Amino acid sequence: MKEYDVIVVGSGPGGATVAREMSKKGKKVLLAERGGNWKWMGNTLTVAMVMKNFGATLSKDMPPLLPIVYGNNYGGTSLVTCGCAVAPPKRVFDKVGVDLSEEAEDLKEDLWIHKLPDDLVGQGALRVMEAANDLGYHWDKVEKLVDPNKCVPDCADCMNGCKHGAKWTARVFGDEAVQNGTDLVINTKITAVIRDNGKAIGVQGISQGKPVSFFGKTVVLASGLGDVGLLRRAGIKDAGKTFAVDFLVFVGGVSPHVNTAKCQPMAVGTLEHYDSDGLVVLPVFPTWSQLAVLLGMMGPQHLPWERNAFRYTGLMVKIQDERNGEIYPENKFFNYSKKVTRNDQLKLDKGIDIMKKILRKVGCPDDSIKVLNPEGAHPSATCRIGDIVDTNLETEIKNLYICSASVVPEALGLPMVWTVASLGKRLSKHLEKTLD
Repeated sequence: MKEYDVIVVGSGPGGATVAREMSKKGKKVLLAERGGNWKWMGNTLTVAMVMKNFGATLSKDMPPLLPIVYGNNYGGTSLVTCGCAVAPPKRVFDKVGVDLSEEAEDLKEDLWIHKLPDDLVGQGALRVMEAANDLGYHWDKVEKLVDPNKCVPDCADCMNGCKHGAKWTARVFGDEAVQNGTDLVINTKITAVIRDNGKAIGVQGISQGKPVSFFGKTVVLASGLGDVGLLRRAGIKDAGKTFAVDFLVFVGGVSPHVNTAKCQPMAVGTLEHYDSDGLVVLPVFPTWSQLAVLLGMMGPQHLPWERNAFRYTGLMVKIQDERNGEIYPENKFFNYSKKVTRNDQLKLDKGIDIMKKILRKVGCPDDSIKVLNPEGAHPSATCRIGDIVDTNLETEIKNLYICSASVVPEALGLPMVWTVASLGKRLSKHLEKTLD
């Protein structure tokens, strides 16, 4: 049987980066993805087809309905992110003795990171930025994982999957890994880590309805929340005991002067409140179909707000939430418990107040402003550095590593892609040394 140097479980930014880097070094790599390889990007159906549970994974703690979203397809959640690029925050990783600055800089070109020209940002977003600065805030253009030569003006389909190929996704690195000789298997759910004498020697699962086993010198779990179930079955019971999700709230208003519906999401904004308050404010709003779902979760009395779906100027606050709750990997739709704490709500309320001031400044009447319920965007910190993995991302089981948002030590409250890819780059350097 073929033995791999590295088996990677999960094809999001962490897993795809490890597969790419190790295959570039001539290592034999297997990249296993539990989802399929959905090709039809840039439409409403994309979100349902590439997200776990069609994007409706809910907390057991109800009411209110509290969804978190994460990917279940080749490329992971990167397929439907806004493509916002924020470097790994030093103040989070310094606490656990991990420096990602070199890796982040090395990846900047490969992740297509740019600030976009005005015509791609969109006049509505530029007007919101001007209004925020007139109020005394400090907004600027935000770096994006977007190739400006492929991006199209008046297109806001980042969260529907980019049909123009302008937004970087983990498929870029995954495809490169395949070109370098990596074996990619999709629709393959890994259910267990194979161990021998305290070492990981492979994985087993179900592929296309049939049991499969793969063997390798090193196993890297990079499937996000899926990592928790695999670790618990391997005997690491503390995985998934408290976690973070970077709670966010959308606020939209209708102005006769400004409309951000066709603007590049998160192309401007501010990080000025991050170090002091653990929150960021950026212009973005759900697509019409996402808005309908979120309003429906709030109750049928909120559905009439859908009538303005294409007229909203929308903003979002994202916070560093407190770790609490637990992952229940054996449950399908209610596989976690998680609550908005009092401190979380205070952060969200501060962001909501800022956003309402900006919306009023661009001409939105108070009776047009709609505040949506919180939701979780980045399930993370389930297998934290310093608790479940060491600074090399290795677990107590030798040769078993984690490389996803699972390992961040606390909530980032920021876009994740650049950070997780940097972790993948750093882990690859370590694996190269151990495999030589």
